[in-house]
Amino acid sequence: MKLAVAALAGLLVAVMGAVAGLGAIDTAARVISPAPASAIAAAEIPAELIEVYQGASEACEDLPWQVLAAIFWVESRHGGGRTDPATGNVFPPIIGPAIDGRPGFAAIRDASSPDGWAHAVGPGQFLSTTWARWATLAPGRPKAFAPDPHNLWDAAYSAGRKLCGGRAQMGDLRAAILGYNRSESYYANVWAKAIAYGMAPDGSATAGVAPGPIIGAGPGRTFRGDTAAVVRAALSQLGVPYRWGGVTPGVALDCSGLVVVAYRAAGIELPRTTAGQVGVGVPVETAELLAPGDLLFFRGGRPTHDLGHVAIYAGDGLMVIAPRTGEVVSVRPVPQGAIQLVRRVIVPD
Repeated sequence: MKLAVAALAGLLVAVMGAVAGLGAIDTAARVISPAPASAIAAAEIPAELIEVYQGASEACEDLPWQVLAAIFWVESRHGGGRTDPATGNVFPPIIGPAIDGRPGFAAIRDASSPDGWAHAVGPGQFLSTTWARWATLAPGRPKAFAPDPHNLWDAAYSAGRKLCGGRAQMGDLRAAILGYNRSESYYANVWAKAIAYGMAPDGSATAGVAPGPIIGAGPGRTFRGDTAAVVRAALSQLGVPYRWGGVTPGVALDCSGLVVVAYRAAGIELPRTTAGQVGVGVPVETAELLAPGDLLFFRGGRPTHDLGHVAIYAGDGLMVIAPRTGEVVSVRPVPQGAIQLVRRVIVPD
């Protein structure tokens, strides 16, 4: 049964109070300044471009630079190694195929194109009409120049303006990404890459920590530290629809998918399925005091079987769970009598 709004609000207050005292993970992350770049971002994005994305995200408040960088990864792999670090020019130019109505393509005429059809151009893959509306000359570029879609600096600042819709503050981030490319798979790819680049799972530019390299948690392996990142990441997914097999934050999650996303925020990669997760970390006697971040296993799954359902203990007798089809990620009281197994991956310092 779904919790009433008022009851859920009360539960959230209790959970957030329990989480407030938790610190940052020591072995998987480090406390840093705002808008951190993860190890994955540092490996995939030239250092000078990280600064460009960060500057371009200031087009409006609450636009995570990681989303902007993720879009340019999906669109062109940050210019595909063709970007001049001194000027931002991309050569040879990136020109997409004709959008001429062939299978899988819309049919968009463009009189300015040599073949009469629209093409997505540059590292941000702009159509000419979109570019004409949002074209922006990046700071540091000669003022006598016109904005150029084949210049990654200009393209990034223009993309920032487009995502914000010319407003001073970001509205619906999901809608903004879909406005760039109206595809659910595109949105999922951008969101996943943005998280890999250091964006918090709730869509904020920073969770206060920069995840280190993702490390796997095998049977018997534990990590020292606190579990704030895990619990916060799980809570950031409240309201996300349950979908069997779902592991896309902000879009669709099943019970084990929620666990994967939450622990990934702490730099720990868990097995994808409940069957794999029952073996991680160390077992905890249910009679002992539960700790935030513990994995709680119940009877469930498809078909229903022992240890087929999992939730994350949030503290104060509450858990975060992706319940079942037709419901959403929720905070609920722990049904003590139904717990079949408890596993602990992170142990206190």
